[in-house]
Amino acid sequence: MQAKFVDVAGVRTRYLYAGAGNKKALLLIHGSGLAAESWMRNIDALGEQFAVYAPDNLGHGFTDAIDLGAGIPQPHTARHLARFMETIGIERYAAAGSSYGALIAGLMYFDHPNRLEQLILIGSSSVFDRDEVYRKALAGAYANATSALANPTLETCRKRMANAVYDVACVPEGLLLMQLTQYAQPDRLDFYIRANRNRSEAAGKDDARILGKLEQIHIPTLIITGKQDKRADWEATQAGVRRIPHAELHLFDKCGHLPYLEHPNEFNALVTEFLRRF
Repeated sequence: MQAKFVDVAGVRTRYLYAGAGNKKALLLIHGSGLAAESWMRNIDALGEQFAVYAPDNLGHGFTDAIDLGAGIPQPHTARHLARFMETIGIERYAAAGSSYGALIAGLMYFDHPNRLEQLILIGSSSVFDRDEVYRKALAGAYANATSALANPTLETCRKRMANAVYDVACVPEGLLLMQLTQYAQPDRLDFYIRANRNRSEAAGKDDARILGKLEQIHIPTLIITGKQDKRADWEATQAGVRRIPHAELHLFDKCGHLPYLEHPNEFNALVTEFLRRF
C-alpha cells in the first residue's frame, strides 16, 4: 500500500492505493467521518488481484474541504470522486462504498452509468432505509462522530469506533492514531457539522438519495451488511436487494457497521470472487 496526493480540479486529494494499473480497477469509498485508513485491512489484499484506489472524501482525512454553503454534500462528493478517477487515468471501474459511501457509489452510477462496471454497497442506511429511519441513523452517526471530532483524543476516537463495530477489539490501534491526527485538523469539525446538517435537511429529497430508483441499477451489485449493525436495518436492506435486477446479498453475523474492518479475510475473499466473476 502506498499514499499519494493529487490535485483534483483544485482540490488537494490524498489517496491510498495498491495493485498494478493494468488490472481491473476498484474504487473504495469510505463513510462519513472516516477516511481511507478504514480500508487498511483490505487495500493490499484486494490489490493482489485488482488496482485498488481509496481516496479521502472531501473534507475528510487529508483531502481539502470545500465551501458547501447551503448545498448538500452528496453531489459534490460524487463529482469529486468521478474527477479523481479521471485525474489518475481510470475510465471504467468497480465501486465499493461503505455507509454514506455506498450512497455516493450509487449516485456515481446514475451520473455515469457507462463508467461503473460493478457496485458493492456496504452497511448503508442511506441507500436502503425509509426516510424516517435514515434520519434516525444520521442523527446517531452525527452524535457519535462529533463527540470525537469536537474533542479528539485517543479515547474519544476509540469510543467512536466502539459504537460502530460489534467488537471494539477488531479496531487497529494504528487506525485510531491516524483518526486522531485527521480530526485534529482545524477545519474537519466545521465541515462535518455543515455537511451533515445539510445532508439531514435533504434526507427525503430525490436528488439526495437512490432508494426510489433501485430498479434502475443494471450492473452486477453485491450488498454486504452486518446483522448487528446499529446504523442500517438488514431487513430493509433485504427488501431493497429484491428490487435491484442483478443483486446478491451477504449478511455477516456478529458484525456491526464495518464488515470490511470487522471480518476482513471473509470480506476480501467475497469481494474478490464477486469482481472476478464478471
